[in-house]
Amino acid sequence: MLDEKIFFSQVIQGHLTTALAEEKALRRPGADSEALHRARVALRRLKSVLADLKDVVPCRQLDRPLLAVKSLLGIMGHARDMDTKVAFLETLVVAPHAKPYAAGIQEIMDELTEDRAEIQPKILKAFDRVRRENGFRLVEKLHPDLESADITLDEWAKNRMTVRLEKMLRWEPYVKKPRREKELHQMRIAARNLRYTLENFDPLYPVLQPYIKAATVLQASLGQVHNYDVWLGLLGILRASAGRSNRFSEALRFLRRECEASRATAYAAFVKLWQGQKSSRLWIKLDRFADA
Repeated sequence: MLDEKIFFSQVIQGHLTTALAEEKALRRPGADSEALHRARVALRRLKSVLADLKDVVPCRQLDRPLLAVKSLLGIMGHARDMDTKVAFLETLVVAPHAKPYAAGIQEIMDELTEDRAEIQPKILKAFDRVRRENGFRLVEKLHPDLESADITLDEWAKNRMTVRLEKMLRWEPYVKKPRREKELHQMRIAARNLRYTLENFDPLYPVLQPYIKAATVLQASLGQVHNYDVWLGLLGILRASAGRSNRFSEALRFLRRECEASRATAYAAFVKLWQGQKSSRLWIKLDRFADA
C-alpha cells in the first residue's frame, strides 16, 4: 500500500493541479464548455477528499480550503447546467420532428446562451477571489496525519467507503417512486460522492474498478432523470414570463412533451439499471470489501 504522505500528495495536489490547468483554458477567448466541465469535475473530486478528511483533520485547517472549493463549484454548477441545456437544444433544433418549432427553440436557445455569457466573467472573478484569499495555497498546505488521529490509511479509506455507500443506499426506498424528484436527486448526489471517493482510493485498491464503473453509470442514469426534472421546472418559469412570441410559446409546449416523454424513458432505464446492480449483489460485495 502507498505511504499516506505520497497518497495524499497524489490525490489532493493532483486534483488541484488539474483544476488550475483548466482555469487557464477557461481564461482563453472562446473557451469551450468542456474546459469548465473538466475544471468542475477536478474540484468536485478535490471537495470529496477534503470532506472525507473532516474526522481526521482539525477544522481550522480544513474549513477555509473546503469553503473555497465550494464557492467555485456553486457558480460553475450554474454555468454547467446552462451549457447542458444549450447543448440539448442544439441537438433538438435540427431534429426532423422538431422542425415546426425550430424558430421558437432557437429563441429559447439564444436567451439561454446570452444568460450563460453573463456568467463566464463571474467564474473568473470567483477564481481570482479564491486566489486572493489564499484558498489554493491552503489546499496545497494540507498534509493530513492519520497517525495523530490514531487510524491507519486502510482503516480510514474503508470507513469512508462504508459511509458513502450507506448514504447512497439510504435513498433506495424511493427508487420505485418516480415522482419523488428531490429524493432521486439526492440519490444521484450520493452516487456521485461514492464514485469520487472510490476514485480517490483507486491507487490503494485496484479491485475498486468495477464499483467505480457501476457508481459512474448509476450517477449518469439518475443525472438524465434529474436533467429532465430541471428542464420541466425551467419551462414552467419561462411559460409564466410575459412578452413571449407565439412561436416561443409553441416551442415551450413542444419541449414539455419531449421532456416528459424522455424523463419517463430515463426513469425506466434507471430502475432497470438499479435492479441489475441489486441482482448482482454489487453493493453488498463492496460493503463486505470495506468491512474486511
